[in-house]
Amino acid sequence: MAPKRDRTARKVRDKWRSKVWYTIIAPETFSSKELGMTPADAPEKVIGRIAETTLYDLTGNFKKMHVKLYFKINRVQGTNAYTRFIGHDMTTDYIRRMIRRRRSRIDAIFPVMTADGYRMRVKVLLVPDRRIKTSIKSELRKKVVEYLTQKAKEMTFSEYVKYLLADDTPREISKILKPIYPVRRIEVRKTEVLHFPEEKVVELVREEEEKTAEEGENVETTVEEVAS
Repeated sequence: MAPKRDRTARKVRDKWRSKVWYTIIAPETFSSKELGMTPADAPEKVIGRIAETTLYDLTGNFKKMHVKLYFKINRVQGTNAYTRFIGHDMTTDYIRRMIRRRRSRIDAIFPVMTADGYRMRVKVLLVPDRRIKTSIKSELRKKVVEYLTQKAKEMTFSEYVKYLLADDTPREISKILKPIYPVRRIEVRKTEVLHFPEEKVVELVREEEEKTAEEGENVETTVEEVAS
């Protein structure tokens, strides 16, 4: 009889042999590049997993090593696991280096809706070169919110994500803010996708099915009452 330890090791080996490695693919917004691989013994177990990478890994831009991207697997075809973008963030060290003594920090956190119905939360960080009055902070924050909210309305989800991550965006925002107060350090430090349009479609279908079921129950009750 084989020792218990050997039997346990054999079970572990057999379990891993039954797993398939799935290639995680980025959405078309990021040129459908490979993000890595993940093992699973059934395709449905891959759905919902989160993949993390950096913008540097996808673009080769060394200046974007601090930008972390998050993707969620939502579809499996063969051994390919396809994802959708669910948000980005920046490393704590990078944010800490931006904020120094005797400087104000302005955080703008606000929801936006893209032209194709995606709802997102955007977080922008502004760091002037000195301390400024609260009233000026409020004006700068308001201007950023108005500008990026309007941009979202004019762009599709894919276009807006690319815009927020682009090198030119902070410079463009800086020009918009200059009449109020010159702000040199600007970062779209975080985004989160709050709602995908297809989720609303699924919700509507479910509501319609429930409504139909309820109507069916009412019809059956009426027939029984008439028969009696």
